[in-house]
Amino acid sequence: MLPRERFEPELGLGWLGWGGALLALALLGAWLIASRIARPLAGLAEAARRIGRGEAPAPLPEGGERELRTVQSAFNRMAGDLASMERERAMVLAGISHDLRTPLSRLRLALEMSGAEPAAAQGMNADIEEMDQVIGQFLDFARGDAEAREPVAVDTLADEVAAHFAKLGKPVRRTGASGATVSVARMALHRALMNLVDNALRHAGGEVEVSASRLDGQVALEVLDRGPGIPDAEVDRLKRPFTRLDAARSGRGGAGLGLAIVERVAHAHGGRFELAPRQGGGLAARLLLPST
Repeated sequence: MLPRERFEPELGLGWLGWGGALLALALLGAWLIASRIARPLAGLAEAARRIGRGEAPAPLPEGGERELRTVQSAFNRMAGDLASMERERAMVLAGISHDLRTPLSRLRLALEMSGAEPAAAQGMNADIEEMDQVIGQFLDFARGDAEAREPVAVDTLADEVAAHFAKLGKPVRRTGASGATVSVARMALHRALMNLVDNALRHAGGEVEVSASRLDGQVALEVLDRGPGIPDAEVDRLKRPFTRLDAARSGRGGAGLGLAIVERVAHAHGGRFELAPRQGGGLAARLLLPST
């Protein structure tokens, strides 16, 4: 009895417009909610990555939802505890290492005045020298990156390191030239390069090359040898403190801190440290620094 048109909905452009507006508002609201959650989580993930690389991130701003504030507060406490533990460990290492050098000096003096046979005296001197090198690694690791930065000519620094080992009669040869000057902690970079050359002489044998060059817009300091190299699966592990290859644990000195010191110096200067196979056999230990 009634017209069908009175019961059929009118699907005109007006309804489509209202539907589109509601959909846009819903998407905008979802984006705002997701961004309020995603930004703090992205900052948390970046801070966790920095801690994983051995860096000290800035405290996270505590804001947002209650759950996010709880996570950020817990993360900040964890980061502070880790930094405190690292400082305490460095102080302990520095204190023990400093105290051990005094009795080592007395041992050297007593050995020189003992009149022992030359062969026995030479062996004991070698043991004392090895202990002194281990103590030196502890001190270098404890110092960290607290030194002031200054402009350093990379080629001159590489020349000094190569000349030092050459004076000791070690087979170290200087190659390459970068012509670059970088702003670095000079003594920290010098210790890092010395550690790389010492590792190459200790574990590879044969001639070692100290090279400086420019690579992909960065300054590269390389220590090249013809030794057995390092398996790819062991590279990241060997950059951690107090770790060595199984084959190097017997009859080898050192505390497993040499590569960890180089890794720390690289990160402190915004660079990176690479251990890669050398073309033709051997290992290329490469310290890359930003060019200024």
